[in-house]
Amino acid sequence: MKNSRLMLVDSDDYTSSVLLAGLAERGFGTVQAVVSTLGLPRVLEAEPPDVVIFNYHADQPDSLSACSTVKAMVPRAATIVIVSPGPALKAVRAWARQTRSIDVVIEKPLSDERFFMTLEEMLRVRASSREATSRAERLARLVPEGALPLIEQGSHREAEMFDAAVLFTDIRGSSQLIREMPPRDFFEDLNQLLSTQARHIQKYRGSVIKYTGDGVMAVFRGMGRSYLALRCGLELAELHNNEKFPFGIGMAQGLVLAGLIGDSNQAGQRSQYDVVGATVHLASRLCGLANAGEVVTTRSMNVAARVSMPEPRPLPGVSVRGFDKDIDCVVFAPSVGFTRTSGAT
Repeated sequence: MKNSRLMLVDSDDYTSSVLLAGLAERGFGTVQAVVSTLGLPRVLEAEPPDVVIFNYHADQPDSLSACSTVKAMVPRAATIVIVSPGPALKAVRAWARQTRSIDVVIEKPLSDERFFMTLEEMLRVRASSREATSRAERLARLVPEGALPLIEQGSHREAEMFDAAVLFTDIRGSSQLIREMPPRDFFEDLNQLLSTQARHIQKYRGSVIKYTGDGVMAVFRGMGRSYLALRCGLELAELHNNEKFPFGIGMAQGLVLAGLIGDSNQAGQRSQYDVVGATVHLASRLCGLANAGEVVTTRSMNVAARVSMPEPRPLPGVSVRGFDKDIDCVVFAPSVGFTRTSGAT
């Protein structure tokens, strides 16, 4: 109740002061008073309320339009109109039916506790709704973007196949780093690095599928996916010199399968959204081949992306575990001056 935001719209100073005193006496905390409906939009924009109370005066019938203003600007806010019996009450009820902009109509006089009990209940409902929305938003941040439609539709068994560019990042020497650093410092620095990488991925319209412990897996879909993914990878590689943790980047493009894996219908079990397939496997292996500050991708993806600056170095005939044929790749090293190590994944 104390954290709830109340607004009273009343053009009469006396009745406004009486209502404000009654609200304060019953512990409703700070209430923002608005005298003129002309300034209401500005006030609503500055501090959206949970409940707006209108004290309706029959000599100002146009003031009812302010209820519609509230609903248009703050759809989640509840509206209560206090009105005298007689023609004024009929007018307010007719407006409520016509516009659906009034949630509750309270008839004067306010000699009993009906008004305050109704207000308390509405604030309780709004507080519960706000907490539920906040909880849903927090949970949504834990779920990859592509998983939300599947969860909402209940499509736990249907995998989606589509063309994608897949990007992996991976810290080099993370096992040694975690031995040398205090665990809490390592975690904070790792979290900062992965958060920075995620922001760059989002900037290029990619979706983070998961954090892989000391790296990120992301997919890029739709038109221009190869170009966007490669530009993102190059931008990430540019970050390398400014980061405490050295990391490499690998990517590939092709068909992937995405869906929920696991059986969440069984007690104690959970499902997880994932993207799988040969393209994912290849991108991960090429990431393992990249030195710190390098981007390794397939020649075919670079041709599709049409990225020539910085100039890539050819890396033909790479033997990748799990693939029968060698794969022609290219290496971008925008962070200057790293010596390649020989070997294959």
